[in-house]
Amino acid sequence: MPTSTTTQELNAPDETAALTAPPSSQDPEQQVADAVSTTLPPAQRDVWPLTGVKGEEVGDWPALVVKIDNHDRARPQFGINSADVVFEEIVEGGLTRFAAVFHSQGADIVGPVRSVRTSDFDLLRNFNRPLFANSGGNEAVLELLRDVDYVDVSSNADVDSYRRLTERQSPHNLVTSTKSLRLVGDDRGGGGSPSLLFVRRNFDEPLPATAVAVKGVDVSYGATSVTYRWDQDRNGWIRRQNGSLHVDVAGVVVAPEIVIVQTISYRRSSADGRSPEAVLVGEGSALVLYDGHLIEGFWERGEATALTRYTDRAGEAITMPPGITWVALPRVGQVHIVEQ
Repeated sequence: MPTSTTTQELNAPDETAALTAPPSSQDPEQQVADAVSTTLPPAQRDVWPLTGVKGEEVGDWPALVVKIDNHDRARPQFGINSADVVFEEIVEGGLTRFAAVFHSQGADIVGPVRSVRTSDFDLLRNFNRPLFANSGGNEAVLELLRDVDYVDVSSNADVDSYRRLTERQSPHNLVTSTKSLRLVGDDRGGGGSPSLLFVRRNFDEPLPATAVAVKGVDVSYGATSVTYRWDQDRNGWIRRQNGSLHVDVAGVVVAPEIVIVQTISYRRSSADGRSPEAVLVGEGSALVLYDGHLIEGFWERGEATALTRYTDRAGEAITMPPGITWVALPRVGQVHIVEQ
């Protein structure tokens, strides 16, 4: 069973150099790969399950989900462009946070890391017992989190894998590394390999007839406004937040190949009435954007243990090209399509 405790005060040294994993003769992520049994069918073992990108040696290790701060004081973030999938969910005050899922790539520094919310529970259930990194949470949230099958690599589980940076203000300065977290996860029993999250198509396949050329989409979460605009040179959707270009700490623009806008409802969290809780089981409308085009359709998830299905208006599965995917989770009425 996973273990969680309340948030601890971190008094560890602030040197960023200490964020990398301890010396080893073997890459830590390879150590984890060697310890986990293969779960993908043979025909799919040359494809990274969360990106659809082919590789000669696809890592058969657990997904690592990291809660990342998206407050103005938390940007630019560390490691955000190395995630295979990023979910953006609403938290208190119309702000948003990210659940960044790492699998095919790692990052020497990831963060700023923030606390868990009940919205995260059904996200975790889509990744077959993932590693989950966060900075703790209130007692009620952590108690409910015990019912989710995951591996705890939070700051409460292993405080030594996290550091606070002196150049940033707390609580927007807690960081870690994917290698350190994978070593902790391995010590705590490891996890399962993630399933193929999306239905993929080949790069050379023609666009479906339902795809319409667009400039992008605007999403208003409340206090956080986000735009995605297609950029042919980058083959991605350039992200801006509250009018500013979204870049990571290295200055690299956030521009995922695929953007999914999954319109959902939010209810009061069962653990904290002040906190919104994403409703991720059910159905609703969805927009899938790639290659400068948009496909309108629906999302459906019959139960918490099922994967989310995305279909077009005719009920056919929406296929997506290989690439990094960002999933926006706004409410109804918070999305505007920007046409050509």
